[in-house]
Amino acid sequence: MARSKIVDAPLKQKIRKNAPFDLSAITAEYPYFSQLLAVAVGQLKELPDFSDDEKIAVMSDFGGEHPGAHFNTYSFLILAYNKVGPFMEQIEELRKKHGLLKPYSEFAFKDLGYGPRSRALPEFLRIVDNFIHGAVITIAIDKQIDTVFGVSKKEAHPFIEKELSTMGLGKWKGAAGEKVLRVCHSIALFAALTTRENQRLLWYCDNDAINENARDRGFADTQQIFLRTLGMYSKHKFDLVGFGKSFDGKSHLDDLLSIPDFAAGVVQDLLKSHKTGDDNIPGGEEKIALLNWMATKSKFLSKITIQISRLANGELGSGVVDITPAKQNS
Repeated sequence: MARSKIVDAPLKQKIRKNAPFDLSAITAEYPYFSQLLAVAVGQLKELPDFSDDEKIAVMSDFGGEHPGAHFNTYSFLILAYNKVGPFMEQIEELRKKHGLLKPYSEFAFKDLGYGPRSRALPEFLRIVDNFIHGAVITIAIDKQIDTVFGVSKKEAHPFIEKELSTMGLGKWKGAAGEKVLRVCHSIALFAALTTRENQRLLWYCDNDAINENARDRGFADTQQIFLRTLGMYSKHKFDLVGFGKSFDGKSHLDDLLSIPDFAAGVVQDLLKSHKTGDDNIPGGEEKIALLNWMATKSKFLSKITIQISRLANGELGSGVVDITPAKQNS
């Protein structure tokens, strides 16, 4: 009697999941900002699928706080952290090749022109696209918008200050309170949409005003604000939620932080150019490389940009930005 041969079919790798996404947690009582984010998320066709992963990390960086900027940009990379090993290996080889390992020279948007990092940038971006499973997400808010948590800054900021203080979450001046809430709501919503029950979640951030240890508030307050905000959007529980901010000793974590740093910087420049009608975005070949990287779809890494601006009728509107490749200057 002939024996039948059983062939195991290869498991399909889970990379992305398709819309629609569950936004039922966001009710009419939620902040105006939540509603704006929900409108934009409703336009997305896909998000990363982390259902096979155990550890998810979020790396955050922000832009647009320099003079002349037209948008505040809040960028974060959300990734399957248990898959980061090959990325680390590739980056170490890249750093050895270009003499960037000792000392550990950071890739930074504000210093794109430094010779060795400039030469390594195209390969760095290729490694990011091929060895990171996740999404780099940027929320860009027009700087003419003082608040996304009320009708006016005069109304919203005193309320934010009072609420955070009353809840024992530190004493925040209006602008700082606005920023920490923008960041926490943005990350919490996308973390809720891309994770599942009992995963481990790490938020690692660059040093910033929202996580400094000041006299009346500290990084511990920021952590508690995030945990409460995460609970607003997530219907599932996490095995662990951890936090960290940039260490003195540099490592692959800082290479991961470079990704939202790049996104925050280049999105601000791009949207400013579109708003002012000036097609000449300042910067050299490195800036063009970043623009084209943001515009190019990759197999494992989604690139999502959401813009919030004031409409002609005075209300706020939100939507997903479609970035096209930059034209080479002749």
